[in-house]
Amino acid sequence: MERSRTYRGVTAAQRRAQRRERLLDAGLELFGTAGYAHTSVRAISAAASLNSRYFYESFSSREDLLYAVYQHILSDIFTRASEAMATEPALESAARAGLRAAWTTITEDRRKARIVALEVVGVSERLERLRRESRQALAQLTADNAVAMAGSDVRLRLDPVLTARFLMGGVVEVLLEWIHGELDASADDVVEHFTVLFTAAAYAAIEPQR
Repeated sequence: MERSRTYRGVTAAQRRAQRRERLLDAGLELFGTAGYAHTSVRAISAAASLNSRYFYESFSSREDLLYAVYQHILSDIFTRASEAMATEPALESAARAGLRAAWTTITEDRRKARIVALEVVGVSERLERLRRESRQALAQLTADNAVAMAGSDVRLRLDPVLTARFLMGGVVEVLLEWIHGELDASADDVVEHFTVLFTAAAYAAIEPQR
């Protein structure tokens, strides 16, 4: 078995991991500012202070790097929204906490918002599939929490997942307006509007007891 070489106490595997992280950071910066179409492998490598040959050590193409950057952003959104919702016992407060966490995650760094709403659109079938799956997963998370809080004995008259998917589409449209500077509303206003809509939709999905 070949021993892992170390250089200044860092193994070859650790150096590769470090280079990959630098490329991910460079991808976030350039895709989120210059845009995917205007970013080359050479530019990404230069931003990461690496020779271009190291790019292909971790990624097969620009699209592969964009996919990885997008996955990282989505993972952060899911994690923060799930954790925020888990601490709230009521339907409305859980919706508010989850929506605030998701909106804050995506708007605290304009680069992330641009990548999520603009740069991944239409790049490849693989990215389109991930976009659909992520939106569906967020809708499922919202619907699952609503149903869990409503109780197992309730009857539904609307599909909660379909309803949540519909609302998620509206969230993306509002995000696009925010990116283009066309949204005349504070983060608190946006979150409160979304909270009222999501909560109302959750209650509308429940068959009234007679």
